[in-house]
Amino acid sequence: MSSPAPQTPAVSDPAHYRKALGHVPTSVSIITATGRGGPIGMTIGSFTSVSLTPPLIAFFIDKGSSTWPLMYESDRFGVNVLGHRHSELCRTFSRPVADRFEGVDWQPSPHGIPLLDEAIVALECTRVKVDVIGDHYQVVGRVESLEVRAADPPLVFVQGGFLDLTPPTVP
Repeated sequence: MSSPAPQTPAVSDPAHYRKALGHVPTSVSIITATGRGGPIGMTIGSFTSVSLTPPLIAFFIDKGSSTWPLMYESDRFGVNVLGHRHSELCRTFSRPVADRFEGVDWQPSPHGIPLLDEAIVALECTRVKVDVIGDHYQVVGRVESLEVRAADPPLVFVQGGFLDLTPPTVP
């Protein structure tokens, strides 16, 4: 006699869904913009290239974000790709604090977008469109300028933590 099939949680269970997709590594970036009160920014783990011609990127933001409405006021934004040593910077821009830029080194781009000094890649983008997809906004931007600042490996998030991508030392 065969035993009954094990019960698997429904896909509609958000905790199970999050845990399962936590096995998919993501790079970490900080999206920045200039708001009425100065620089604003937030950590995202959903940055991706969309098109080479024209140069388009996209990222996703939870519709419950309190930072997104402030960023939406600007039609320009920066994408700051973090290097493998920048987990604390990731956490800084993930926390609900009044000024996430306090103690963070950054420079304004020619269009006034705050770009983080520690970013290994910095892009300046113009927003092309925003769509509602499920419980998130999909933001598509056209890359207007970019700078590769370091050859370091990216900061990668998986299963609730960061991968150590420190290159091995050669004797």
